[in-house]
Amino acid sequence: MMLRSLKRHWRELKKGRPGHRFQDRYEEKKETSRDRPLIRQSLQPVAGAILLAAGIVFCVIPGPGLPLVFLGAAVLAERCLTLARLLDWIEVKLRSVLARVKAWWRKASPIARHSAIVIAATAVVGAGYGAYHVVFGQ
Repeated sequence: MMLRSLKRHWRELKKGRPGHRFQDRYEEKKETSRDRPLIRQSLQPVAGAILLAAGIVFCVIPGPGLPLVFLGAAVLAERCLTLARLLDWIEVKLRSVLARVKAWWRKASPIARHSAIVIAATAVVGAGYGAYHVVFGQ
């Protein structure tokens, strides 16, 4: 039941206009939240805050940090217009950056592509090594 609900919410979010998805969702939820039970209205922000906090912790230690941060922020954005606007702004900026990266990737030579992969892999390994030392203190 909950998985179906999450899939439906994800499809609705994907259908939204880029740069307006989260604000539109906020407005929609604001109108329909009056019909929901009070306990559900109060649990949603708590769940969003827990997901956001867990994501921040998992950004420091090994784990699924960024997806949890995004998920927690998306849940909270249904209740906070400022956060919804921020997420829409971030989405537009990320799309712009990704478009530039894709354009560069298409034009780049094979050596440049391989170099970018090695640099990215080195950064990921370095972050994992650093997180290991933070968690286990060695």
